Amino acid sequence: MTTRCDFRFLIEKCVFLFLVIIVSTYAKKACDRSNCSGPLKYYESLGCKPVYGNKSDCCAVRYNCDHLQLRSKNKCYVNGKEYSIREKLKEEDRNACDVGCFCSEGSDGIASFICAIVDCPRLRAPQNCYLKHSTDRCCGGPKVCLDDITQRPKCNVSGEIYYDGERFVVDSDPDLRCFCQPGYQGKNVEPFCKKPNRPYCSPDFHNPRLVYENCAPVYYQGQSLHKDCNFSTRCQKANDTVIRDVGSNRDESLMCTFGNLKMHVGDKLSQPVDTFRPMKCSCEVPPVVTCQYEI
Repeated sequence: MTTRCDFRFLIEKCVFLFLVIIVSTYAKKACDRSNCSGPLKYYESLGCKPVYGNKSDCCAVRYNCDHLQLRSKNKCYVNGKEYSIREKLKEEDRNACDVGCFCSEGSDGIASFICAIVDCPRLRAPQNCYLKHSTDRCCGGPKVCLDDITQRPKCNVSGEIYYDGERFVVDSDPDLRCFCQPGYQGKNVEPFCKKPNRPYCSPDFHNPRLVYENCAPVYYQGQSLHKDCNFSTRCQKANDTVIRDVGSNRDESLMCTFGNLKMHVGDKLSQPVDTFRPMKCSCEVPPVVTCQYEI
């Protein structure tokens, strides 16, 4: 028989669990990385670690990229692994379009991976046929033909209809490379989806010079800095100057490096002379400067 004391204990326990669930749910919702400043995807692809002002903070005040300073210019790096000159890219480190890749000594004295150029032909499928894409192929194919094209298998992805071989994007995990295939039941797992074996956004695979020279990733207006790859970079030129923000935090531990220029959080770079569109480059989340076109 349950006593009044037991019943009270049960109520208190339920209330406690309810509060834990509410707090946890709120914390997850509150920590929305899209509200954080800085080139988060760029940092992630380089293996930099976030440093927070407080343990409960959602957004980092800076990133620790010290491991990049320990690298040798005579080695190639991917997924935290070191490759020697002429060493071939291992299967577990290559993506579908990484063909014939090996570590090569660059003309600038900095080793990088060199791969075969893959030029996927733009083929037009005959009537009642389509090219079937998949996670393990770089280019489209094979060709699939049906007596009745309306019988082509399809997938329902969050209410959107995709057909067999068509690629779809998972908003909650844009790194996934997904293609509709027969048997898809809404679970974004292999063979329907696959994570890249190496980060697509990382510059240290093909052009590590950009890392050694402290260049800044550049984004289009409207690009998401927490999930999109930068489309280009800006490196220091002789006429680049720093526009100081007198009201910004002058904490010496929170500084960006652009070439050989040092910038406090809030400082900006002068407009580049080789572009017709206004570009904002500022120190948002050290140590990398963030550049984004404003129009």
